[in-house]
Amino acid sequence: MKVALIPMRVKVNDFEANWQEFKQRFKEALEYRSDILVFPEYCLTGFDEWDSSGAKFYGEIVSRVSKLAKENSVYAIFGLLEPYKNCIYNSALLINREGEVILKHHKFQEPMKFCTGNTVKTAWTEFGKLAIIICGDLYNKRIVKWVKKKKPDYLFVPMEYSPETGKIIEEDIKVMSERVKLLEVKTFVVNSSPPGGAWVFDKNGELLAQSVGDNILTFDSFIVKK
Repeated sequence: MKVALIPMRVKVNDFEANWQEFKQRFKEALEYRSDILVFPEYCLTGFDEWDSSGAKFYGEIVSRVSKLAKENSVYAIFGLLEPYKNCIYNSALLINREGEVILKHHKFQEPMKFCTGNTVKTAWTEFGKLAIIICGDLYNKRIVKWVKKKKPDYLFVPMEYSPETGKIIEEDIKVMSERVKLLEVKTFVVNSSPPGGAWVFDKNGELLAQSVGDNILTFDSFIVKK
């Protein structure tokens, strides 16, 4: 299983510019013969000051990414805003090689004006059982319970994290490591750029690989035999 973590640059409220960037980074990741391409949180619309207008592109985004995944026979994981009745979910999807949505996660760790998730789901693939959480979920106490209950083989974390320092520092990575250790699952994290960055941790929280800025991080992982 080869995973490509893609810290793409995201422009707030510029869907078409983000789509062009998404397609270009998607193409770059295919050059590594990746099986699973992972993009950041709400990577095709951005998000700023509680402006959730990007949710109107939900259907179009799913359609376009599904087509790309099917045409190239790869899995795609990415974040987006999802409209639901009178509120919005911060969601992340897993699309399979046939272009089908096989897993959806609703973010737990959200303030008011958003609907929030209350469970962690998994999807079976030829690589084992996969799960997704989003950004701040990594630091949510309820997530630990759910991840341990569902026991995924791999966990993916699309992120949009911009610290006050403007860059990811060693302490940020240490905190991520500590949280992964609690979850006890190999974890792949990708952040939007700037500041970007991508990280792979083993189930003990040990950092196995990382990239900085908007550099793609590829990682070969052993397939879990069932």
